[in-house]
Amino acid sequence: MRRLQCGHPLNVFPLGNAFLDDSAQQRRSQGLGNLQRLGDERLLQLLRWLDVSSLGRCCQCSCMMRGFAAAEELWQPLVMNQVLAAAGSENCCRDGFNGFSWKGRTWREAFLRSRSGPPPPRTARTPRIYSDVLYRGFFYAATELNPSWLSTETIQRVSHDISPHDFLERFEQQSCPVIVEGCVKHWPAMHWSRDTLVSRFGAVPFAAGAADFPLELWYDYAQSNTDDVPLFIFDKYFASRAPELLKDYEVPKIFHGRDLFNFLGEQRPDFRWLLIGFRRSGSKWHLDPNKTCAWNAVVRGRKRWLLLPPGCPPPGVHPSKDGAEVTQPVSLLEWFSNFYEELQRHVEANPAWELKEGTCGAGDLVFIPSGWWHCVLNLDDDTIAVTQNYASETHVSSVRRFLSERRDQVSHAALCASSRLSWQGYQAESWNMDIR
Repeated sequence: MRRLQCGHPLNVFPLGNAFLDDSAQQRRSQGLGNLQRLGDERLLQLLRWLDVSSLGRCCQCSCMMRGFAAAEELWQPLVMNQVLAAAGSENCCRDGFNGFSWKGRTWREAFLRSRSGPPPPRTARTPRIYSDVLYRGFFYAATELNPSWLSTETIQRVSHDISPHDFLERFEQQSCPVIVEGCVKHWPAMHWSRDTLVSRFGAVPFAAGAADFPLELWYDYAQSNTDDVPLFIFDKYFASRAPELLKDYEVPKIFHGRDLFNFLGEQRPDFRWLLIGFRRSGSKWHLDPNKTCAWNAVVRGRKRWLLLPPGCPPPGVHPSKDGAEVTQPVSLLEWFSNFYEELQRHVEANPAWELKEGTCGAGDLVFIPSGWWHCVLNLDDDTIAVTQNYASETHVSSVRRFLSERRDQVSHAALCASSRLSWQGYQAESWNMDIR
């Protein structure tokens, strides 16, 4: 963990520091008035109901209220709503998105600069505000990657010339993660980068979080934000938005022709995504949809992978009984900071918890077996990858049972009624997929 390079922009400190400040409670009571009775979480929940103008007026009430009303977690959804409102409009262009462009380092600053220019300089230092709730995001945004998180390599590695038969027998059928080195180095996609993609698709919107961003606007955000949970592009519609990208890669030979969902045609579940993220962004702990297997191929940068076998959710991660929801820390860095060492201790005490860790570089591919928990952390700026999920013969029974029993969790609502699937002579029973 590196030391913080500068203080919180709103002069927020961890709550424990209030014990060393005799005037802390008085400033809170005077600055918040009757709202002081609310806890910090409740106060933020209340402020989430306000629009931009109301939040701006709250920022003028007092230094204490400004610490809450200017919180990034309030301004990000407001800006995202502005972007969402502009999706598909004629104003979407390289110079901005419906008049919005990313200027500054925070969501509030970007919003204010886009609407009325830079905020006026502050002449007086804001009195200290003590709140763990307000400080948490700033702390994890400034938390550096610990080398111990990245040093272990337990994911097996094989050469790109492994045959489909050997891969199927050694890894897919054994439900064993593996990194296939150099598997996609021949792809034209290996030339993807910020410059090449922006020159081709700068004005094309791609999904990042809850909004669609023109690619150039997203890159402007990615290189200058201070978020503890940086947005990254995770787009399942890229094939229709930028179909030229499909010409730059192909399904690797070890997976070619083995996806049973291909027999469903246009009614197949969501299965491929484009991923672009900067350092420290990534996917929190999750299971892939529909009990499918997956491959993830990196064409630029590096990705750090952690995987756990089915039925072994990591500490700090709490799936609901039906598996539809997962409760875990807000950011991936927060999980690593608080639970990575605990996971290591748990694995040492429980041999059945076969933790797999490894770094996948450009040109390499990771195979994720059906039902494995995993999280992914981008280690470099402008990390780019393509991933696809597939229904294999090996796990067809699990996939069929999931589609039949967990219809509300199927990743594609258009998936419809009974289909008979065949794969190299293999006849599956009717899937009974009456999904609506």
